[in-house]
Amino acid sequence: MPTSAPDPRRSALIAVLVPLLRASCPPDAGGYGGSVELRMPDAEADELGGADLLRSSLRAAARQLGWKTETYGMVGTQLGTMVGVVDRRDVPAPFAEVVQSDMARRMRAAVDRVGRLGTEPVKPPPAAGTDPHMPTAAFRIAYAEARQDESVPHGGTSPT
Repeated sequence: MPTSAPDPRRSALIAVLVPLLRASCPPDAGGYGGSVELRMPDAEADELGGADLLRSSLRAAARQLGWKTETYGMVGTQLGTMVGVVDRRDVPAPFAEVVQSDMARRMRAAVDRVGRLGTEPVKPPPAAGTDPHMPTAAFRIAYAEARQDESVPHGGTSPT
């Protein structure tokens, strides 16, 4: 049963996730069309507060950007824990073509990574913005830096 006390990790997660979500939007799309999926071992997700806290933090970060959110989370998959958020807002006409083009590019990259039925997967290097591991790597770096900043005394230098 969830506790009524807020988890102190949530605000740190949200602070790290907002820039990651913003960066997931295609350039020139006015902040529309973003999505992020984080994949990590179950033990790592548990250290961060579990899939529920990660999903909740993704949802809150996305809402700070004005997204209409759709989140998902799966624990114990072959890849470990997977949590994600997708911006489901209606895209205004000036940005629709850019968002559609980006979605097609990402889908093509995903198909290329796994191959087509009856063919051997080619495994080309991922195109920018299409590697499913990049958001997780960027998240890990940003979260570690945020945690390190929390441990630095207010004098601005870390203890040695």
